[in-house]
Amino acid sequence: MHASYATVGVFLLLGLAFVGGTFAASWLLRPHHPHREKLATYECGERPLGNAWVQFRVVFYLFALVFVVFDVEVVFLVPWALVFRDVTKAGMGWFALGEMVVFLAILMAGWWFAYRRGCFDWE
Repeated sequence: MHASYATVGVFLLLGLAFVGGTFAASWLLRPHHPHREKLATYECGERPLGNAWVQFRVVFYLFALVFVVFDVEVVFLVPWALVFRDVTKAGMGWFALGEMVVFLAILMAGWWFAYRRGCFDWE
């Protein structure tokens, strides 16, 4: 049993050594000639104007969070759909379907809550 842990430990140390060695080699081999133009802030070829502090409306963050929630829903829904036929053949189709209906109902309740709070209004 300890041999299994030792194998994992050796791979962990080799991985860390590889990452550290790569960072060290890139730091040692890179050209380093700083001057004013290289140290300037880069904004897609445009010269920066004004203050860098820009406030975004909270709607953008809420919309992104709702997107992540439904993206995670797809991560759970696709594998379930792929094995649903096998689960149905095993005699547990109604149970699996009920679980997914409950899962989707919880997500739709969250979506409805966000919709009622105005998270999708862009005005």
